[in-house]
Amino acid sequence: MTGGNKSLRPERIAYLAGLAVMGVALLFLLGAGGVVVASVVGVLCVGMVAGGRSGVRAVRAGRWGRPGTWLSLGVACVSTGVVGFSVSYLIGIFSGGLDVEETCVQVHSVRYDDAFREAHAEEFNRWFPLHSKCNEDLDLVPAWVNPAIVFFVLLAAIGVLCLAAAVVTALRTRRDR
Repeated sequence: MTGGNKSLRPERIAYLAGLAVMGVALLFLLGAGGVVVASVVGVLCVGMVAGGRSGVRAVRAGRWGRPGTWLSLGVACVSTGVVGFSVSYLIGIFSGGLDVEETCVQVHSVRYDDAFREAHAEEFNRWFPLHSKCNEDLDLVPAWVNPAIVFFVLLAAIGVLCLAAAVVTALRTRRDR
């Protein structure tokens, strides 16, 4: 593709979107998780951006059957899935703050029902789905968190399948030589 508007190419859009997600995730994790967590997520974000850009370029060029294409797409999907899962899960876990009663009463101005929380304590201690309820009406965990967790786990699983496809295509190409 010669000429044309280079700013509207899909790989450029994927690259810029990846940089934006990386910046937001790193800023959030620096505040919530510290330097070590932000560094790990930063490395995953670099994989997300680089893999996504390479994958989009390879797909546009029609190189579906090559191991490098599957590898790029796999790295991008796994990295995005892990980063998205981590951010979503951390937002869900910390949505109630350190003191749920204080968050309910002072921040949201709703009644804190201690009896309800004791009766449903098992629900609030589960790994998934995440809930932190003040009473039967208000859940402090945002409604988008649990679906986002499922989406990012599935995205990471798709990435693992892409990585497996990269290995299979590499072995086939090596065997055919």
